[in-house]
Amino acid sequence: MIDVNEADIVVTRHTSEGRTVLFTSTDVLPDWPIRWWGVIADTGGDGFGLLVRRDEGAAPEGWTARQLLAVARARMVAANRRRSSPATAAAITRLDLAGAGCRIARDDPVTFEPAGVASPYPWTIARCGEFHLPLCPDPEGLEEGITPEQLLIVLDQLLHDATGTFPHARDVWACRRHVAAALAAEVRRVSATD
Repeated sequence: MIDVNEADIVVTRHTSEGRTVLFTSTDVLPDWPIRWWGVIADTGGDGFGLLVRRDEGAAPEGWTARQLLAVARARMVAANRRRSSPATAAAITRLDLAGAGCRIARDDPVTFEPAGVASPYPWTIARCGEFHLPLCPDPEGLEEGITPEQLLIVLDQLLHDATGTFPHARDVWACRRHVAAALAAEVRRVSATD
């Protein structure tokens, strides 16, 4: 796992399968609206670190909420094409609603590509600018990579903390509710495959 100073860990969350997602305050400046910037996801291997921000004005670099929504939605669509399920369809609907209500700056486009590993999905890497996300190539989340549930946890935490920072931003609250519902649907899907 990636080495991190325990004093920098602001929030620790776990997936239904036991993978960890750590939110760290490493390099956060005092005037930033959210108390963490870095995320370390347990990928079943060494772990993967990424920088996350609500929008382009919240930090100098990192994945924005809109970009992460695009990745989560695209993965859910790919999962539903592979094996249709009511839980996955519900997650897609909620992510569509979250994206429609998330009125934040226009981001760099997200692109997708295969990683050269066997997978029932057409792609397992998401890219945006200089950043990439290695997604788990198997639907059960047993192989190395970020699972859809972890990705939704990152979004859920980002929007949870953003509602505390921007309590009167109705679009952020609505986006948060839809992401939380998508996360709950993904947990139902994962539980059903056990």
